[in-house]
Amino acid sequence: MGNEIDMIVSNSGPLIHLAKIDQLELLKKLFGKVIIPHDVELEVVDRGKEEGNADAFMIESEIEKGWISVESGNGAKIKEIAESAGIDIGEASAIMLAKGRKFPILIDDLAARRFAAGMGLEVVGSIGVLIRSARMGKILKSEALEALDKLARVMWLSVDIYEDARKAIESLETMKNNP
Repeated sequence: MGNEIDMIVSNSGPLIHLAKIDQLELLKKLFGKVIIPHDVELEVVDRGKEEGNADAFMIESEIEKGWISVESGNGAKIKEIAESAGIDIGEASAIMLAKGRKFPILIDDLAARRFAAGMGLEVVGSIGVLIRSARMGKILKSEALEALDKLARVMWLSVDIYEDARKAIESLETMKNNP
């Protein structure tokens, strides 16, 4: 992973997970601008609001502020790609948008991460956002560890992944004087 990314394309999972643990702002601090395909907006905001999910309203608010922007995709081809890769339409849309724009992709689903990596994309996940934020001094290590614990309650993490992430955060040499 590179140190500085100016812009990133996101799938729905990381937006939802980070909003649920009140860490959505980390994306703005780390990447400046986040681009999502229209399919992801439909999934995260429209369907989320229909279900009454607070995170949907939080994400919509950030779209209105402008640092999360929505771009339309190429629908018919996306459906084919999603089906052949065994991933959902939002994931396929985000991956193809990232590939087309030559931006990294923010995605958590393992199959989608593998597909994106196979296409040569730099892949970052919700855990990676926490680790990178702590390493770059955007949050304290203690805050990153607390956020990791919250993340484990809102998304599925294997014990190994959780422990590896915890060790990675604990062992960080950060740019600020963090505990």
